[in-house]
Amino acid sequence: MGWEEKEFAAVFYSEPGVLGFLANVLSAFLAAVGNMIDPAEQTVAGTVITGVHLIVIGGFVQLVAGLLSFRKYDHLAATAFVTFAALWSSMGVLRILEATSSTAAVISATLPGLVSYACVALVLSVTSATTNYIMPPVALTAAILLSFETVGLYYGWGKKVAFALEIVLVLIALYGATALLLKGVFQRWVIPGFGNAPFNVLLFGTRAGTSQNRSKEEEKKKNTKYAEPMGLGYLSNVPVAAIFAFHYLGFTVSFPAATPWVGLALVSLIIASYYSFLRNDAFHCIMFGSQATFWLCQAAGLAAHSLTGGNYDVRSPLLGTWAFLPTFVLLVLVSLTKDKVTLVNNLVFALLSVAWFSVIPLAGAKYAVGALCAALSVLSLYSSFANLINSVAEKPIMWVGSRLVAMTTLREGFKKVRCCRPARETSSAKDADDVCREGSSDTLAFLSNAVAAWAALSGNAVGIAAVHMAWIVGAGILVQLLSALLSLKVKKTAKPAGMVYIASALMWGVWTLVRFSGYIFQNNPLGDHQDSLLVGVIVLMVINLGSMVSSCFVSKIWLVTTVLMEVVQVCLLLFTLDKLPSHLAEAFLGLLGVVCLYGAGAALLAAVIGVDVLPGRGPIWQINIDTEDDPGTGQLTIPTPSSKKTSGLRTIADVLDAGGVCGIPTDTVYALAASCKHPEAIKRIYHVKSRPAEKPICVCISHLGQLEAAGPDFSPLLWDFMRRCYPGGISCVVPKGEWLANLGLGDAVSYIGTSDSICIRVPDSTATAHLVSMTGPLGITSANPSGEPDSTHHDMVLSSLGDKIDGMLCDGPSNELVASTVVNCMKIDEAGISFFRVGCTPQERVEQLFAQAKEAVEHAQFEASINSS
Repeated sequence: MGWEEKEFAAVFYSEPGVLGFLANVLSAFLAAVGNMIDPAEQTVAGTVITGVHLIVIGGFVQLVAGLLSFRKYDHLAATAFVTFAALWSSMGVLRILEATSSTAAVISATLPGLVSYACVALVLSVTSATTNYIMPPVALTAAILLSFETVGLYYGWGKKVAFALEIVLVLIALYGATALLLKGVFQRWVIPGFGNAPFNVLLFGTRAGTSQNRSKEEEKKKNTKYAEPMGLGYLSNVPVAAIFAFHYLGFTVSFPAATPWVGLALVSLIIASYYSFLRNDAFHCIMFGSQATFWLCQAAGLAAHSLTGGNYDVRSPLLGTWAFLPTFVLLVLVSLTKDKVTLVNNLVFALLSVAWFSVIPLAGAKYAVGALCAALSVLSLYSSFANLINSVAEKPIMWVGSRLVAMTTLREGFKKVRCCRPARETSSAKDADDVCREGSSDTLAFLSNAVAAWAALSGNAVGIAAVHMAWIVGAGILVQLLSALLSLKVKKTAKPAGMVYIASALMWGVWTLVRFSGYIFQNNPLGDHQDSLLVGVIVLMVINLGSMVSSCFVSKIWLVTTVLMEVVQVCLLLFTLDKLPSHLAEAFLGLLGVVCLYGAGAALLAAVIGVDVLPGRGPIWQINIDTEDDPGTGQLTIPTPSSKKTSGLRTIADVLDAGGVCGIPTDTVYALAASCKHPEAIKRIYHVKSRPAEKPICVCISHLGQLEAAGPDFSPLLWDFMRRCYPGGISCVVPKGEWLANLGLGDAVSYIGTSDSICIRVPDSTATAHLVSMTGPLGITSANPSGEPDSTHHDMVLSSLGDKIDGMLCDGPSNELVASTVVNCMKIDEAGISFFRVGCTPQERVEQLFAQAKEAVEHAQFEASINSS
């Protein structure tokens, strides 16, 4: 197969981009139809139907595409599709509001949403230029049309321009969907647009002053079956912060109409928290989850207060705001081990929680909150841009700042001051993942309980009852149920922790119903409903008794929390009977909030730092899980012969010849290998290690003579340079050509390398050379889940990928701790060499070899010219 056919390195999963692009096609078309019709001729039914279609197609369908893209390890597509899902859904809801409410209120609420999403789309257009040629014009067109949609709120001609741009968006997105669909059908690029990009971030230099390497322990925490959600999390903060900024600075008059923008953006923020949780990234899970809880409470309280005729100052009754400050302060502390952009982001949230305190005068507080929200919106926009670019490049191209404190330093510091025993021992990586996930879900659950408890402290006056209800329902019920969902992923404590979380959510639901029944039942607090409420409270107390028992298997802090909840429910029972002593409930609610804040801090530090700084995290009764129920702990059934014996090499060679994927040793770190005789096996490597499609696989040969026999048209300089590099820990990226057929790649040429280049690897390893001489050329890549540390022992490969591969050639410890150095030789004669990656062979040594090769070739040419003359 000719090298000029621009084929792709396929992955195991189907392409969700088709679904995402088609959702954009239909959404833009619906929006265009709405803009084309004169407002005077639009009917209520037609506008509502358009809004519903935008929610279903542009929102739900595109959300599905985004979630599938996360599983496909596509950072940018996942972020873009989920973000556009929130955008189109918000526009759909506002179309419905246009038909059923005041136009002025809708315009006021739409302005910050359109402006912020136009900026978000602009960021996506720039970042997507690093992956393909289709997404940039799609996102850029979206940014421009959103700008004219904003103009159209006030001038009719803006709608007409937006209509034209929406038609352009339809055509571009339709082309993108067609290109991806044809790729899936024919397994090659039929029409251009994907497979390469305007900018190759791999060639960009690393930004100075930025941490280039994560610690091995930090990398191990990440489960890279899922794409990085940090860009989505930061982008989700942009519209939310912008809407609050516009409101508090006086540019909008109706906050309730803006709640669809806020609510749907918060869904994206929660998705970012959830996927951080799945990746065992406790820090970002807790950070995004805490931010979502903060925005949810503030937005729900402000909307409820506005709907009941309140003014701007809804801070005075919101004692729950105090619960956020300790959490954000701890996040600031932990952010010292991250980059400076993350540190500033958490610092702004801490300042925001202070600005919402009632002790600050109203006139100053309103503008302080507005200014902080505006600054946060801009900061989040840059943070998302930097994170997306750096995620695609897997190196810090955009400045985010180096960390101020190493994680090991912070951990050792806490170990010196801790007042409890060391963290619970973990017997395996899965146990460590459980500890990380348990801490994440515990932090959010404790935080939501603290917020709800302190929000309930302010009484049940009818004038502010709606605000309290909004806070308690938002934090105490919704976020608590989210924590229960997260706990299902924690193997050892899933059932007891889930029961505790659900019981907490039930308690806050009943508390809201009983204590604020005066607002619900129109100033008749109990009346004819007293018996029903009494039965509900008693049932809740019985459920909480079961929760108390379950908490013994979770942690001591949860046991104390559930006991206090039982006391609070006794107070609720006395209130129902009209026999509650004065301030008794408030005292226990305040104590409950303090205990929950303690639990949130202890869980946060344990999950992120890995040290139980505060006592009480351990359970009273341990749960012993039978390992037979866990297929991951069973014995491996794949062949694992030793590389020291020829019979072992023959065994793995037979597996490879049969189309299997095996782990093999090299002269550097362990690698995954598949025979070039079986293109489907090479495609499987992407699934085995969750490797992004844009990252090519290289070809491994036994000796340079194989390459010479294939007859590539290489320059004398390239040949001389490769003879000096091979065999060894250097990989050369060279142009593809017809010679690959002579090398024996066959149809596998479409799945190795890129459309115009291929990486050649000749390991300086007797075992690898002997194996390749048996099998022919192999497609290889490092034997580790994508993004995690390289495997330096066959046990590491078996531990992380043993259930996905078909064989393992065991060779003990590897010769190196990092992979080979990858050198760009595409334009070696015109521009010299450059580096895709500096690995085990130092850059200085490679440059020295190149200088020697260049000198030798120039000397040979000089002698040839003299002899010829």
